Amino acid sequence: MILAPSAGGKSTLMRYLREHSDLHVAETDEEVIKANDGQWPSDDYKDKVLLPKTTGEIISQNNVVYLVKDIPKGLLQKARANGFKIIVLKLTLEQLSERDSKRIKEESYVSAARWFKGQLDYLDSLDNENLIDGYIDGNLPTAQIANEVVDLAVNQHK
Repeated sequence: MILAPSAGGKSTLMRYLREHSDLHVAETDEEVIKANDGQWPSDDYKDKVLLPKTTGEIISQNNVVYLVKDIPKGLLQKARANGFKIIVLKLTLEQLSERDSKRIKEESYVSAARWFKGQLDYLDSLDNENLIDGYIDGNLPTAQIANEVVDLAVNQHK
């Protein structure tokens, strides 16, 4: 399981891994939209119904890389109990802000900056509770991050 905040590179990494590896790759937002008939749900329905449902389905599988922005600690603990390693793409607030500006300019995204601090604080809290198994520098080139993910996935299943 790869955790990263908004603008942390999850979608880019997902596309790269799907194109350049044989790994089964799932991503939270994509799974939520699929489970909601192709529509983005209300936050309440997403958080209370769809996120637990889709995450539960993913973490019951073997040999999957799951890219996640926000996940309740209980589901994270279940994932670990099911054998998932929890890895964080480590980025600073400044790096996220730069990425956010670029996404707004180049891809017409709506700014996610208001959530960055809370998301980073949440990831720190997971680390403080020893729920993180490792980190990958999220500012590395995508190919290098993907190589580290592939190495982790392959070594986990030996």
